[in-house]
Amino acid sequence: MQLELKEKNDEVIKLQLEAKKKDDRMLEMHKETLNLQQQALDRLAILQQKAEAILIQSFELHEYPIPRLFIILPIDRTKWDPMNILRKKFRLHFLCECGDHTVETGKSSQNQIHFAKHEGYIVRNSTEFFQKYGKYMAILLQCLSVGMPLAASLGSVPDLKAGIDYSLDYMRTLSVEYPALKSINTIEDYEALEGADLRGLSKFLQINDEDGKLGNLYRITTEAGHVKWVCIGHFSSTYKEKEQKAFEDVVEMNGGEYDSQLGKVVIELRSRAAARGFFDAMTKAKRVYELDITFNRGWDWTKADLETLENALRASSISMLRLDLGSTQEDNTRKLRSTTARYEKLVRIIELNTMKVVRIVLSPDFTKLSSLSNQKLRHHHELTFEMRPRDIRPGDFRVLVNSLGTNMTLASLDLKSNSIEDKGALALSEALKVNRYLATLDLRDNPIEKEGVLALLGALRTSPTLTTLGLQSTLIEEELSEVLKGNATSATLSYSSIGNEIILVLAETLKTNATLTSLILQNNSIGNEAALALSEALKTNMTLANLNLERNSIWKEGALALSEALKTNMTLANLDLGYNTIGKEGALALSEALKTNTSLTNLNLNWDSIEKEGALALSEALKTNTTLTNLDLGYNTIGNEGALALSEALKTNTSLANLNLTSTSIGNEGALALSEALKTNMTLITLDLSYNSIGKEGALALSEALKTNTTLITLDLRYNSFGKEEKLALSKLLRRKEQDRIPILE
Repeated sequence: MQLELKEKNDEVIKLQLEAKKKDDRMLEMHKETLNLQQQALDRLAILQQKAEAILIQSFELHEYPIPRLFIILPIDRTKWDPMNILRKKFRLHFLCECGDHTVETGKSSQNQIHFAKHEGYIVRNSTEFFQKYGKYMAILLQCLSVGMPLAASLGSVPDLKAGIDYSLDYMRTLSVEYPALKSINTIEDYEALEGADLRGLSKFLQINDEDGKLGNLYRITTEAGHVKWVCIGHFSSTYKEKEQKAFEDVVEMNGGEYDSQLGKVVIELRSRAAARGFFDAMTKAKRVYELDITFNRGWDWTKADLETLENALRASSISMLRLDLGSTQEDNTRKLRSTTARYEKLVRIIELNTMKVVRIVLSPDFTKLSSLSNQKLRHHHELTFEMRPRDIRPGDFRVLVNSLGTNMTLASLDLKSNSIEDKGALALSEALKVNRYLATLDLRDNPIEKEGVLALLGALRTSPTLTTLGLQSTLIEEELSEVLKGNATSATLSYSSIGNEIILVLAETLKTNATLTSLILQNNSIGNEAALALSEALKTNMTLANLNLERNSIWKEGALALSEALKTNMTLANLDLGYNTIGKEGALALSEALKTNTSLTNLNLNWDSIEKEGALALSEALKTNTTLTNLDLGYNTIGNEGALALSEALKTNTSLANLNLTSTSIGNEGALALSEALKTNMTLITLDLSYNSIGKEGALALSEALKTNTTLITLDLRYNSFGKEEKLALSKLLRRKEQDRIPILE
């Protein structure tokens, strides 16, 4: 009996212990749940704080040339390739900044943001893009994903929530697979983007030249002088359409361009009457923030015209001014009397406290820098002058050189064709040793010999700001190498008769150079050996974006070497190999490189003897390449077979915008194939088929394709074999609807 009682007691104790363990587990789970909830709340608080920091950040006009609120969404939600995640295609979408974003989101019910009505821009896949903007997009994407009161009108975008979550998953995968991107989802240490970061955004986007609409958003300024980008609905409700329309009419009448989305005007004025009409309209149009104005060279403008401009600027909303003063037709005596008065009026314009950015291109008779501000004023973000004196006298040249030592505003000095010899070049090089602001110096068409060239190259090597030096001379090997070890960003050595020895030194320097972005070597007959050396440099160089090797006697061996470099190089965007003889083998090698390269956007292979086999190989590459936007195959005999292969590629390619097939032996068969591709292709904007053998049948097929194609803007069909009837049909189709389509038929 006692044994039975003991067993029951033990059972009770066991049950009590199990119950206690369960209670402890429940308590632990509850604590863990509370902890997770607190972590989630803490993360939401951080997210809210970072989002508010983004929204209340304000920029002035000169800092803000592109919308600042953006996220990425996938073009499709198929699984990305684990072997090359960065090849996954996304579009960047801008957001409309309607509402009051100068206060915290929790304190304003007006803080409502929505997607711009635009298809978005393809992002050039690169680690640099995600390094620079990853945290920023992670904050906005997470806000949208959890439904924060960041945006009220996001539901109009199809499958938006799924797209946002897909983008977040993709960025998390990037942070795991790529060490350089491991912190892109860590928002705690996010630091606000600066104006320079925004200005650099466009280089990562595939924006067509004809587009320029920046997500269908319009740039406006608030009463406080800050900038926002809003949709057409919010833009139209803010400004009076009547006054704006009158201003736009005046701009158009004078052959100018008004970008309503940027609030920017580019115009050339040819007479006093035209200028006064424009200035009057400008004072009444409140949505003009940036003015690029040129005084026509045939107009004898006076100080009174500058005074009229000053008064108009004073009454306008303009804060960014570029003024090109052209050149007057006055005789020398009148110039001497009027120059001082003109300087005085120009100074008054510069001193307007509403002017934040001022760039003045002086007329050739302005040679005395001492008459103008040698440093920017307190209200200026930027004040720069460009000088271009012609037939400069020795005395004026000495004064100009002496002023370079203290001047802090001259950014560009154009001294082309001024009979400057070694003595003058030596004086300039001495002045450049102390000048800290000049960026561009052009001395082409001057009789400068070896001594002067060496002195100027030495100045370029040591100057902290001079990045572009224009010379026409055979450069010295050692000096060229030293220049490239300095801070030069571009080098133009076209038509210089430079030998292979110099190119070999140049290539060796490029392996470690960290500043040069553009190298133009056209028409030097450098040959395969030099091309091989440059190719080796491209395998390690991380800055060069533009390489022009046109007319350089490069054969297939050189093209093969360059192709190998393109397989690893991630920065070169423009490659010009036109007028060489790379042949079909060279084109085949380049095609293989294009299958993996993710940086090249422009490739010129005209006059390169690639034949139909080269076109076939390139077509295969275009089926998978997602970055090439411009391809020039003109003057290669690719024939109908090559056109057929390219047509198949165009049915799936999503990046190519401009294709040049001029004089490529394409007939009706090729035109028919291209027509079929145009019925489904949604990216091609320009197609050049001039100087081919396309007849009536091909022209009619192209006409049928244009009935459904909505993206092609320019079609060049000059010098083909069809008649007036077909030309008329094509012309009508290219000018239909609202598009500014450009038929080139004559």
